Amino acid sequence: MHAQGNIRKQALSVVVFCLYDIPSISFSNLISTPFDITNSHYTITTLAIDTSPKAMIGSVGSFKSCHPVLVHSPSTTSTPMSTASLRPSILSAEHLDELAKTLDEANCLYWGAALMGMAYTFVDQMLKTGKVQKDVEKLVPRLRLVCAALVIPVDIDNSDSRANYLIEERISGTFVKYINNNSAVPARILDSKEAEIGLFLCFVQHIQYHLSNEMVYLSDFQGSGDLLTDCQVITGS
Repeated sequence: MHAQGNIRKQALSVVVFCLYDIPSISFSNLISTPFDITNSHYTITTLAIDTSPKAMIGSVGSFKSCHPVLVHSPSTTSTPMSTASLRPSILSAEHLDELAKTLDEANCLYWGAALMGMAYTFVDQMLKTGKVQKDVEKLVPRLRLVCAALVIPVDIDNSDSRANYLIEERISGTFVKYINNNSAVPARILDSKEAEIGLFLCFVQHIQYHLSNEMVYLSDFQGSGDLLTDCQVITGS
């Protein structure tokens, strides 16, 4: 109820932001290239945000909610509101505190893309050896993390536009939780195709854990179709 009460009441806000794309890089380059906005390139972008409770995508979470957004930059055409979603930080009224927590969310997606890429590189290398049955290749789900970006208002001194947002590629279809963050097995209530994806993602966790020298793997897998989002990065330290 506390989170619900913090949802911003305005029906539509149009604000100018600095947009920082969250790139997808190899795991080998991840440690030496952390996601940081200090010296990163950004694009000046206008967002039209529908923050009304009726427009909310899904139910409000413990720390954030999800809303539709129209993205427009001078160099591109507008992205329709049906193809992007927005996750505002509603943890604190302090701008810097919100930014730090939104950066944590952005880094989970940043690490997630690299770790998924590492797993698929391993899978593809194994398929090329010829030691794997040919029909196995058709069974491998081809999944990826959503494209996403961190946006920070240009005018942070304006009390009406101080929120930082994580914008994500809109996920269509039925949302599925494949693996919970407190379990190493697929969720119980999955149909046959979803269960196959869940088992594959368990396999992916083993690859990530092994190839990172038992240091890191992903959990809390969820999404729809070939898209995943909001993963958790589990580390040994």
